[in-house]
Amino acid sequence: MTRDELQAVSITSADEFEAVLAAAVEKAITSNVDVRGAWEFQTRGSTHDWEVNISELARHDDNEE
Repeated sequence: MTRDELQAVSITSADEFEAVLAAAVEKAITSNVDVRGAWEFQTRGSTHDWEVNISELARHDDNEE
């Protein structure tokens, strides 16, 4: 996915942001990219700098006691 592809994506809520983020993480994982850890980046064309921290959580099985 390129930044240009995101131009066609509507992100007007936290749920939409989470869906786009989940898609990017899943695509990276299927391409064997280790996404865990802190990622620092600058937003192109903006004065914003960001850090995103990705941690893998243990899945909870609803059938466990």
